Amino acid sequence: MSTKAQRSRGMPRRTNVEARSSRRPLLIGLAIVGVVVLLAILSVALTGMGSGGLAEPATTPVRVTGNALPAFDAEAASDAAVGQPIPTITATDLDGRPMTIAPDQGPMAIVVVAHWCPHCQAEVPRLVQDIAANGVPEGVSVVAVSTSINRAQPNYPPSAWLERESWDEPTLVDDANSSALAALGISSFPGFVFVDADGNVVSRATGEIPIESWRQALNSIAP
Repeated sequence: MSTKAQRSRGMPRRTNVEARSSRRPLLIGLAIVGVVVLLAILSVALTGMGSGGLAEPATTPVRVTGNALPAFDAEAASDAAVGQPIPTITATDLDGRPMTIAPDQGPMAIVVVAHWCPHCQAEVPRLVQDIAANGVPEGVSVVAVSTSINRAQPNYPPSAWLERESWDEPTLVDDANSSALAALGISSFPGFVFVDADGNVVSRATGEIPIESWRQALNSIAP
């Protein structure tokens, strides 16, 4: 009758090399899973990132202080927002720096654009050309709001589009909820809000407007 020790003497033993080999597929599988998880995290982190690492739309919610302007109706006989102060809108600009549009910054023209909008793509170059040729009235500023940003839509990212068009005016980047757009009461593009020295709305418009109308609106808010 042989003992357990005697029976085991003639049996092949599993070496450390064999043990390591048996664990190798498991380790490779875990490594692959880790890489996939890391790529998923990076993908989420980069979602909405435009050129130069700028988040488009902004990942930080736009902050709005004060009352939003009533919805603009181009068919109405009068604009209910005329005479009302614009709300204060705080976000970041196309360089990722803090930017605020506020009543105490008037007089100003606020241009609202969407990168995928063909009317915006037609209007922005005209505005760039007019500002380069004629400037703006003394004391008046021009700012923009880049809104309704969608990386699945054409002409993304908007920052690259505006750079191609040589748009040099300060531009606020809206968030995924288009909070700045809602605050200005605009629902179609391009949109325009002309603000006087007291921060009150003088006029609003949407769609492509003739350069003559743009120029008259600028002159109407000049101090």
